[in-house]
Amino acid sequence: MKYNVSVTYKDLFDDYSSVNINELLAGIPTKNAIQLIGYSLAQIHIEKLDEKLQIELIQFWSQRLPNDLKLKIQDFTAKMVADKKTEFTFISNTSGLLFIETILENHNDFEQLDDLTPEQELNFFKAYLISTQTWVDKQGEILYDVKPFENGMDFVKTFLPSHIALDEFQTVKDFRTQFIKAKHFFQFCESNDEFKVYLKIFLDEYGLDSWSTYLKNILSLYIRKFERLKTPSVVSLNKEHQEQISFLGQLSIEINGFCKSEDFLQLREKPIYRLNETDFVFLNLNFFVDKIYQGIQFDFARILVKHSATFKGKEIKERVQFLSIFGDEFSENGLFYKIMEHCFEKAKYELYNGNTIKEVIGDGEPDFYIRDKTKVYLFEFKNVFLSGKTKNTYDFEKIKAGIYEKLVENKNGDAKGIKQLTKVINKVRKSEFNKFDDYDFDKTIIYPVIVFTDFAFNTAGVNYMLNKEFREHIENEKVILRNNIKNLILIDLDDFIKYQDLYRDKKVKINNLLNGFLEFVKGYRNFPNKFTPFEIYIDNRTRKITSKLSQNTINEISETLGFPE
Repeated sequence: MKYNVSVTYKDLFDDYSSVNINELLAGIPTKNAIQLIGYSLAQIHIEKLDEKLQIELIQFWSQRLPNDLKLKIQDFTAKMVADKKTEFTFISNTSGLLFIETILENHNDFEQLDDLTPEQELNFFKAYLISTQTWVDKQGEILYDVKPFENGMDFVKTFLPSHIALDEFQTVKDFRTQFIKAKHFFQFCESNDEFKVYLKIFLDEYGLDSWSTYLKNILSLYIRKFERLKTPSVVSLNKEHQEQISFLGQLSIEINGFCKSEDFLQLREKPIYRLNETDFVFLNLNFFVDKIYQGIQFDFARILVKHSATFKGKEIKERVQFLSIFGDEFSENGLFYKIMEHCFEKAKYELYNGNTIKEVIGDGEPDFYIRDKTKVYLFEFKNVFLSGKTKNTYDFEKIKAGIYEKLVENKNGDAKGIKQLTKVINKVRKSEFNKFDDYDFDKTIIYPVIVFTDFAFNTAGVNYMLNKEFREHIENEKVILRNNIKNLILIDLDDFIKYQDLYRDKKVKINNLLNGFLEFVKGYRNFPNKFTPFEIYIDNRTRKITSKLSQNTINEISETLGFPE
C-alpha cells in the first residue's frame, strides 16, 4: 500500500484562511479556464496514477509562475517523489471536477484569450489548489487521529468513507463493456412494446433517427489517439456536421441555474462545455463514456418524466420509478441472464436462470444457479445504486446503513442480497432444488455470490464487511452444513462482460477464480489483501491471458455502426 499525496494550497501558500476563490476567478475568461482544466483531465484519463505524468503536468502549469513559487513547487515535488511510501498527485479527477463546478458557478462571458497573463495564470493555479485543498481536508477529517488498526473492521471504518465516493473517478471506464450493455438494451427496446415507445421519445429528444446513430456519435467522438500530454480535450466540428453539433449541444452543460451537486450530478448529465458554435470541451471523458450505457438509464428516466410517459397505464412521475422499471424489465432478464448464459453455456454445468427456477419452486429462487458436480454457485443480481448523498457523507455508519439497505435488508424489512442468499441456501439444504436438479445436496459446497452494477461496491472493504455480516447471519439462522458454505463474493457485472470470452473458451474457470480469490483475501502474508475487491484480483489473474473480446467488440462496433473496417 502507498499513500497518495496531493499538493494543496497550504503546501505552497500561507493565506488560505483569507483567500477567496471567487475573486481569483473573477478576471479569468471562463472559456479559458474550462479549456485549461479540461485539457489536464484529458491527459490523466488513461494514466491517472502515473507519477511521472503528474510531475510533467505540474511543470507545464508552472512555466510562467514566479521563480520563488517554482522553487517551492520543485522542493515539494522532489520530497514526495523521494518518499517511496507515497505517490505524488497534482491533477485528480475529484479536485478537477470540484474546480469545474466552481468555475461554472462563477461563469462569465468574457471573450476567450489566446493566452492568459502571468497574473491570471497564477490566480488560476491558486484557485485549482483551493479545490484540491477542499477535498483533501474532507478526507483529513476522517483520517484525523487514526489509531493503528487492531482488526479488519478498523481498516474498513477508516478507508471506506474516504474512498467510496472517489474511487470511481480513479478508474478508466471501458467503452467496450459499455457498448455491449448498450447494444443489449437497445435491442431489448426494439423487442418490447412499451420500451419501443420510450426509445422513440429518447431519440426524438436528441433529434436522432436511430439508436445506432446515438452510439456512433458518442464512439466516433470518444475514440481518439490518447497521447502523453497531447490528448485533445476540445473537439472542433465543421459546420456541415450539423447532426453531431446538435448532439453535442444536447450534451452541453446549461449555465443558467447551474449549482454544485453531490456526486457531480449535473456534470454527469451534461459532460460537455460549448465554447462556440462548432467547438466543444470534454469536461470529463469518463462521464462521456457513461453516456454509452450507464447514463442512458438516467437519461431515459429524465426524458420520460419530462414527457409524462407511462408504464402499464401509470404515469412515470419520478426518476426512481423508471430505474425500478429498468431493473425489473431489462437488467436481470435482458442483460444478466444473457451474459451468464453466454459465459457458461459451453461448459458442462447445470445452468438455470431465476425465471426457470421460479416456475418449479415458486418464490425464493436465486437469480442464477450453476452446479458443477459437487459445487453449487448461487447468484443474486442487484441493479441498485448507492446515492451520491450517502457516498459523500464521509460518515461510516451512514455509508454502512446505505449499503446494508441495498444488499442486506431494506427499510421495509424485505430481504436483499445476503438475506436472500441465506434463504436460498436453506432451500438447497432442504433439497427443494431436487425438483429441477436431481442431486444429493448434502454433499455440495456452496459459493454465494452477489453480482452488482454500482461501481461503489468495488470499493476495498465492502466485500470484507458484507462477508462478516453474511457469516454472522447464516450462524444466527442455524443454516446446516455451514462449513461447506464458502465466504461471500461480490462481483461487478462488468467483470463477467469483460471476461466473457475467457469464461466461454474455458481459459478461466469459475471455480479456480473464486477459490483463488478466497485464498488471496485471507491475507495471511499481506494484511491489505483482505480488502481487495474481485475486480482487482481477476484483472491481475488474467492479465497475461489473450482474450478475443477487444477485437470481437471492435469488429461488432464497426459492423453495427457502419464504421469502415
